[in-house]
Amino acid sequence: MSLPVTESEVLEACQTLFGSDINVCRSFLLYLRTEGAKTAYRKKAMEVHPDFYALASPNVQKRQSLLFQKILRAYEIVDVFIKIREKGLWRPSSHVQTPHTRHQQHCQNEKAYKPSDDSSVSDDFCRRPLPDRVLELGRYLYYSGRISYKALIHALVWQRKQRPLIGQIAMRWGWLNAGAIDQITTLTKHPGRFGERAVEAGLLTSFQVNSLIYYQRTRQERLGRYFVQNNILDRVELEGVLQELHKHNAGVRSGNVHTSPARSSHA
Repeated sequence: MSLPVTESEVLEACQTLFGSDINVCRSFLLYLRTEGAKTAYRKKAMEVHPDFYALASPNVQKRQSLLFQKILRAYEIVDVFIKIREKGLWRPSSHVQTPHTRHQQHCQNEKAYKPSDDSSVSDDFCRRPLPDRVLELGRYLYYSGRISYKALIHALVWQRKQRPLIGQIAMRWGWLNAGAIDQITTLTKHPGRFGERAVEAGLLTSFQVNSLIYYQRTRQERLGRYFVQNNILDRVELEGVLQELHKHNAGVRSGNVHTSPARSSHA
């Protein structure tokens, strides 16, 4: 059975979802899992969703709408591919690298930690220079070669789970009541995240949802706590990394980017 989309389209869709920092090649398709695709899609959707640009110019709104449609289409392509592969209807070519040969050739599959047997994303360590932009802690650790991409994703998922629920915040602020929460969570005609459903149902405005999301993020646990709890860094190492990160970001903002710190043995 042939794929309803070409393999090149699947690879292009993966690049759209996971970004240019990930080495999307045919062997990447061996690692790809539904959970990883969903995580990448939700992250991208949060970045470009037109609702977050409601006050922008028509041209910007149109651009964001097209970007969102592109990301949605990419996710649909990847989802179809995964389902077909899991049914045993796709086989990699003989020259596609297996995880074993990938490790031998690149030494990139050593795990920074092993919280579960999930293999939804790659265990690769970054080998590129630090990007010349302001970074948050998790991405700085990844780009400096201290943690794998998989470890980064697990850390970000952990952080999101520490956030209070948007519905709980909205009730505390008096914007929703228990009946409205139930109505939103049971909607089947409006797939998507809680905030999107609330807007579609006319129970919250886009501005209210954006305010809730901003407040939610300010109440999440700091990512450094995750790396200390999971013995990826001790407190002294974390303090050193935070100093490096501050120096890097200050250099980016001033236009005088500092030299990248020495990479770990994984790099």
